[in-house]
Amino acid sequence: MLDAPVTKKDTHEVKFLCGSVGVSGMQGWRPEMEDAHLAVTMPSLPDHVYLCVFDGHGGAGSSAYAAKHIVSVIEGTETWKKYAASSNKDPVMLGEALEEAFIAIDVNLRAFQKTPENGGDSSGTTVNTCMVTPKYFVCANAGDSRCVLGSNGKTIEMSVDHKPTDTIERARIERAGGTVQM
Repeated sequence: MLDAPVTKKDTHEVKFLCGSVGVSGMQGWRPEMEDAHLAVTMPSLPDHVYLCVFDGHGGAGSSAYAAKHIVSVIEGTETWKKYAASSNKDPVMLGEALEEAFIAIDVNLRAFQKTPENGGDSSGTTVNTCMVTPKYFVCANAGDSRCVLGSNGKTIEMSVDHKPTDTIERARIERAGGTVQM
C-alpha cells in the first residue's frame, strides 16, 4: 500500500435525453490503478447509456480488457440483437443480454489471458453496470461493487454486493474450485 492515497479522480459524464450520468474512479491506497470504467452511449441504440465499473483484483489487466471489449460483446449477444430490434424494450430482456455478455466476456478474457499479448497478467475483475434507457435503469453486477441511484438528496441501492464472506457466495466460490483468503 502507498503511504498516502492517490485522490485524483478520473470522471466521465454523458449527457442524454433526460439528463446526464457519470462514472468516476480513484486509485486510493493501491500502488497502481486496477479499476476501469465506462460511460458511453450504445452504438446500436443511442438513447441507451451504459455505465460500467470494473473493479480490478490483483492487477489492471482484466479490468482494462473488459472495459475495452464489453460494449461490442453486449451488442454481439443474440439477446441484445433481439432487444434492439424489438419495438417493446423489455427490461428483463435487457438484463438477460447483460448476463449473457458477462459470461461471454469472462470466456473471452480467460482465452486472452493465455495469449502472449496478455503479458502474463492473471488478474481478475468484478463488474457493476447500469444501462440507462428512456424508461428504465437496468443494473447488473458480479462482485463486490455497488450501484446506487441518487436523486434529490436520496439514494437507492440498485445492486447487492457479492462478498466472499457471505455464506452463499463463499459456497459458490468453493464449488467452482476457488478459495477465500483474508
